[in-house]
Amino acid sequence: MRSVLILALFIFQINANAQPYNRVIKLNMGISGEQFDHVAFSKIINDTGSVKMEFLSWSPTIAYSHEFIFGQILSVSGTVGFQYMNIYYGSQLYGAPYLWASVNPQLSLLYNKGFEIYAKLKVGTTIYIHHPEVIPEPINRLLPNTVNLFTGVTAGFNYFINDKIGLNLELSIWSPELATFGINYRFFRGELPKKDPDNEFKPPLYKD
Repeated sequence: MRSVLILALFIFQINANAQPYNRVIKLNMGISGEQFDHVAFSKIINDTGSVKMEFLSWSPTIAYSHEFIFGQILSVSGTVGFQYMNIYYGSQLYGAPYLWASVNPQLSLLYNKGFEIYAKLKVGTTIYIHHPEVIPEPINRLLPNTVNLFTGVTAGFNYFINDKIGLNLELSIWSPELATFGINYRFFRGELPKKDPDNEFKPPLYKD
């Protein structure tokens, strides 16, 4: 919780001293580490107990992000996401759909002709809709709590087809999303930075 408060103050300070000149929204779908963790849990339970844990169905992760761009390399985004998982323990419903939300400071590492490579920190929480009490102890101690905090790291790649539309790929560790693919839409707000004729570098997402 302390790290979340420090991050929130940092983002507020940026917002107080810099005007974002454009924004990006992202819609992503993919696979999650949470899904693989539950597959592993079910294998452990099924190998050691007479009652089986059945992973009947699931959906891909679905996430929406809104990103604010500051300066040349720094941006901050907020993400909300969801994944549906339908898991039974014997005849009893375990769950476990879950939601997550995170705040994500991001650095643009390379930008050239619409290609961008970036690194992102994710700080957030997951909320599970599940029933861990249907699974006996001590194995249920491996299962996630209803509310969990996480800090993840992401490597990402953008390719902008034109001024507005782009494609996005992200690989993450220590966060609900593991690998995602999606689309970007960017729109401009505020005053655009002026070009420096002595410097050929353009800020990421700069509009000619």
